[in-house]
Amino acid sequence: MGEWYELRVTGSAGTREGVATGTRAGIAVAENGRLCSLTTGGARRFESREMALDYLGRIHISGDYQFEVVMCGAMATA
Repeated sequence: MGEWYELRVTGSAGTREGVATGTRAGIAVAENGRLCSLTTGGARRFESREMALDYLGRIHISGDYQFEVVMCGAMATA
């Protein structure tokens, strides 16, 4: 898969706010449904934006977090 999508906490790298402030780190939803640092490489990958949003609607993460779907991979850097 050349590109994929991740659910990242607003303000993390790749989100609108993160790009605007030059943030290179952040937090994403991990494979296990919990949160993880982007540096671990353990973020859950989704084939489409819609699949990421559907997953977000089915999980519960404690805390007051807002998420954005971020495109990653080959197409994201082109």
